[in-house]
Amino acid sequence: MSVKKSFWMAVGYGLVIASLILGPSASAQEVKSADEILSGLQGVRTRGLDPSAPQRQAKQKELNAKLRGLKTRRITVEERENVAKLIEESKAPNVDVQIFFAFDSAEIRPEARPSLDELGKALSDPKLGNASFLIAGHTDAKGSNSYNLALSQRRAESVKAFLVETYGVDGARLAVIGFGEEQLKDPDDPFADENRRVQIVNTGTASVAAGTSE
Repeated sequence: MSVKKSFWMAVGYGLVIASLILGPSASAQEVKSADEILSGLQGVRTRGLDPSAPQRQAKQKELNAKLRGLKTRRITVEERENVAKLIEESKAPNVDVQIFFAFDSAEIRPEARPSLDELGKALSDPKLGNASFLIAGHTDAKGSNSYNLALSQRRAESVKAFLVETYGVDGARLAVIGFGEEQLKDPDDPFADENRRVQIVNTGTASVAAGTSE
């Protein structure tokens, strides 16, 4: 066998091994632009009187109060369920961002940087200057629930640290909760890639500082 042929066979084997380690989604990350994230977090503005607005605003205030009162490392299942319910009832604007982490780790991988940069630009935009946010970490159903909860918490905290350190986002505006596998985006396919995500929720203008893990 020629040296050249051996070389390309080795390269081919290397690519196959890499794809098995990184998974199919690692090379096809969806990167949302800052404008897309900004649009999603601003929500849809309705014309005229919105009869549901008072109730939604009340639920948003309740959500902020809940986040300020939570200590994220000791949050119970019931409290996480309540937060998820308040997000839904308040119709809080939110977006999902796909971010790659090292296996079994909260270390952000280099290929995640484009998504994080777009997120940082969006949260630094003056149009969101008065808003506070929840950074919610989600996993798929692989592994135990307790393991996934801890991992999603650490990963959400890594995203917060990046936003604070790299883009100067005020940490008092960012609450962090790891939901693990409890809020699957695709419950019909618990192991689907889309379940592994970081959700950014616009929780309104009130501070969420007491709900952070600083």
